[in-house]
Amino acid sequence: MKFRYLGILALLGSFAGPLLAHDEPVAEPTGPWSGEISLGYLSSRGNTDSSSGTASLRVGYDINAWHHALRGKAFGSSENDQTTAENYQAGWKSSYDFTKHNYGFGALDWNKNRFSGYPQQSFATAGYGRRVLDSEKFVMNIEIGAGYAKQKKQVTVDTTENDDGAVGTLGGDFLWNFSESAAFEQTLYAFVASANTYWQSVSKVRADLIGSVALGVSYTLQGNSDVAPGVDKVDSFTAITLDYAF
Repeated sequence: MKFRYLGILALLGSFAGPLLAHDEPVAEPTGPWSGEISLGYLSSRGNTDSSSGTASLRVGYDINAWHHALRGKAFGSSENDQTTAENYQAGWKSSYDFTKHNYGFGALDWNKNRFSGYPQQSFATAGYGRRVLDSEKFVMNIEIGAGYAKQKKQVTVDTTENDDGAVGTLGGDFLWNFSESAAFEQTLYAFVASANTYWQSVSKVRADLIGSVALGVSYTLQGNSDVAPGVDKVDSFTAITLDYAF
């Protein structure tokens, strides 16, 4: 099973390769493109054989009042050759600045969590955002919107049912550059539907190591309000990664 997660890291790395081949120093981007690649792996052997891997890729494109972001993330773990976690995420978001502090956005989000009460979920939303804080030290955005959700609920081990319909969304992100080489990041968002509410919180501390490479420690919580009996409502993931910004 560990080879599957190493394969995921290698796959994302192969996509990232062309993005890393810059002649100019990546620490001082001159164009509208930006992004970050994060890779992490942990293996233990002894009384219990376990392994876990995580990989993520974020690419941004900013031009004038338009901001576009593409992201992808994979996480998996195994214990004694048995898969214990398998989670994939992908998303696209575009926003347009009406003023310095106000903007509109449209977003597509897709989640697949094999061991969740909802093994597959997708959301298409649009709404309004406001920059509450915007300085070199602090950045904070809050958003509210609405859209449509397609959610597949795990009823029994072999049975799923569809929970599709209107959804409201509420979220925000916060950045605190508490030193020249370290920062704290927090994102929190929720998709509220009549049948189920899905939410996610990601807390991360990042410290620069050398050049564009940083060390990241993150803690992720994912939850669904309506799950089948015997299924946990909340999943948590802790990751230690090397992050490369470009």
